[in-house]
Amino acid sequence: MISGYVDRIEEDLAVILLGEDEYQIEIPCSMLPKDINEGNYIMLEFKKDKASTQAALKEAMELMED
Repeated sequence: MISGYVDRIEEDLAVILLGEDEYQIEIPCSMLPKDINEGNYIMLEFKKDKASTQAALKEAMELMED
């Protein structure tokens, strides 16, 4: 998991600083829990979506066959 710090909220975007290097990302506030505010720390976890990846591959293969 990656720890992030909500640096600021600009309109509908949360500016989050990640890790010790404070890499900056922007995430729509609608994708965060409603009680997140500036100054909060959050945990982010990225996982591969195997089912969606397989479905997209299958669809691409079917389009190539046509």
